[in-house]
Amino acid sequence: MKAFNSKLIYLLAAFSLVGVGCAKNTELQANSTTTVVSGGIPGSPDGTSTSSSTSTSSKTATFVPVSISEFNSYVAMHPLNNPSDFKITVDLQSAGNGRYAGSVKLSYVDTGYQYEGKFEAGSGTNQDIYKLKDAGLMEAEFNRWFIINNQYYFTAFFQDAYGAIVLVIDNYVNQGDAQGTGYVSGSVYYKNFAQSYAQQSPYRKCWYIYSGPYNCRASAVIDKNSVYPGDGYRKLGTFSGLSKAAIFNQ
Repeated sequence: MKAFNSKLIYLLAAFSLVGVGCAKNTELQANSTTTVVSGGIPGSPDGTSTSSSTSTSSKTATFVPVSISEFNSYVAMHPLNNPSDFKITVDLQSAGNGRYAGSVKLSYVDTGYQYEGKFEAGSGTNQDIYKLKDAGLMEAEFNRWFIINNQYYFTAFFQDAYGAIVLVIDNYVNQGDAQGTGYVSGSVYYKNFAQSYAQQSPYRKCWYIYSGPYNCRASAVIDKNSVYPGDGYRKLGTFSGLSKAAIFNQ
């Protein structure tokens, strides 16, 4: 099947489109207390897998959009006809200190063609550039596990040229081997960039941009005090059945 990256194909058309508005997230913030773990950032639940699973199938699962209308707003570049076979692929690597870099791919098939959007967070650190904040912080600084009310969660920022997503893992099915070989499920939230003729700074990902059309910050993801990102992010859909050992590579 011929594959296309829908967002790259329609780069020129993007300048004539109005950006997706920052609709208020309708999910309630959790009334909860964040657990601070002695010694710093908590590790992942059920330990770390000692295997090096690279199976593509175990990193990919069915993605269920909240609605075709919402998915159409996410795509933005062209109208959907009869989309199907929605998939999510998560491939993360340890960036050190409990953080994870890598990519999240969202794909679907429409009118005989496969489309894919790839969102990324790098493993490096922010350069020290004149007047830019957060020099020396990891690009994947906010991509980590945390604990609320004795339950493990994972939230992380990723972006492409047209917007950002937040990956939320809010459930882990333990296989009982203490090797991290269970399965995770969760949600994806998105926030498209507003229309702008200015280019994004090549020195900062959008979660380090504090104002303007490329600001994709979400305090809940940064502070780890809620599972829901808020701050203009909209829920795109859900997934289940991703292998924890496969998607979290050490």
